[in-house]
Amino acid sequence: MVLALLRDASMPSDISLVVADPANLTAIRDGASLPGRVMLFASSNLGSAMESIRAYRPKIVAIDAAVVQTTSGAQFVGRLEQFAMPGSTTLLLVQHEGRWITTPRSGGRAATPSQVQVSAPSKPVVAAPLEVAAPAVRAEVVSTRRVPRFLVKDSLDVVIESGCANLVDFSVLGAQLVSLPVLRPGQKIKIGLPDTGDMLNVVAQVAWSLFEKPQIQAEPHYRVGLEFTDAAQQMLEKYRQRHCGDQPLTQRR
Repeated sequence: MVLALLRDASMPSDISLVVADPANLTAIRDGASLPGRVMLFASSNLGSAMESIRAYRPKIVAIDAAVVQTTSGAQFVGRLEQFAMPGSTTLLLVQHEGRWITTPRSGGRAATPSQVQVSAPSKPVVAAPLEVAAPAVRAEVVSTRRVPRFLVKDSLDVVIESGCANLVDFSVLGAQLVSLPVLRPGQKIKIGLPDTGDMLNVVAQVAWSLFEKPQIQAEPHYRVGLEFTDAAQQMLEKYRQRHCGDQPLTQRR
């Protein structure tokens, strides 16, 4: 099955993380030129965005200028500045002559278009196209991780609508898995969790999705964060006790 990779948490990754207004996500995804692998988050999902920043330490955090002008967006930028990741750069995304371009933040304001060096647009690597008409994620989560996650003791292959995936860690509110089929942020999926003599069926929403292409001999895959939407916490807690370790994870692998 897919192998998980560990890297030095003190070094920035080759990831560019984008936070944008839901109405601008598709245009930014298709038009902005950003290096490395790209993670997309809607401004309605700032909690998951911050959690992924802490876990993956992206080299670039690009924020839609329209988001920065909102109260929640300004608070997000404030938390990001307090986090202060060495080697990471925070940029603003602005629309200039029909293109989405990046500009350095200067006192919380974007540079004028004449000061911005325009790059030829290229399509970043993302999980899959997003539907603009549908909300990408649920309402904003103020905290980052509200309950602890626990590492799965043995490899668990879960059943999803488009195929199979491997469960990495788990809590009563969400989980992380590695999936060969494409899963995109905002997508609602049915999941079959293998259990003792039966299958536990739940519904979840994809909070984030990151394409990974390991250097070792493993198939390219998507690392995905899920939020459970309609399952009883008591049932999921019993499932966690049966299949996960006793020690909570301090950070996402």
